Amino acid sequence: MHARFTRADYDRLPEGFPAELIGGALVKEASSTYGHQRVEHRILAALAALVGLDRALPAPVDVGIDEWNVFQPDIVVLRQLPVDDETRDLGIPLLAVEVISPSTARRDRGVKCRRMLRAGVAEVWIVDRAAGLIERHDATGSRTATGETALASGVVPGFALTPARLFSPPV
Repeated sequence: MHARFTRADYDRLPEGFPAELIGGALVKEASSTYGHQRVEHRILAALAALVGLDRALPAPVDVGIDEWNVFQPDIVVLRQLPVDDETRDLGIPLLAVEVISPSTARRDRGVKCRRMLRAGVAEVWIVDRAAGLIERHDATGSRTATGETALASGVVPGFALTPARLFSPPV
């Protein structure tokens, strides 16, 4: 049987340690690929243009779900600014984005998406480069877009992604 870790154990990890707490297990991920980071930065730039650089943040940002789960989505849009610069857990975000890779797809689409929505994240976006699609999940269900079809946010006015443009080659 594996040791089960809690939020208190997670909080004792050194700053910048690349791990999430998922169901009481510490899950360490390898660094992202260039393609992953390129897509992530395009999304971050689009969100930051609408909500500002202080509310749209890239990972690692702790999203404490409960005693057994602390996630680090690729991008979050904060509901409000933290009270000070030393805060690690920035609360339940308004919006979270996961740019999935083959090694994280099942976990990001499944347990993490469901738990974030149950915890109060208004929208969870799943960005699948391999399949060329974008999913938007919220309390009412999910919507998917491919190709030239844009998918708009219901919680960040003006934010929309078009898969063909998002996944276009670097310039």
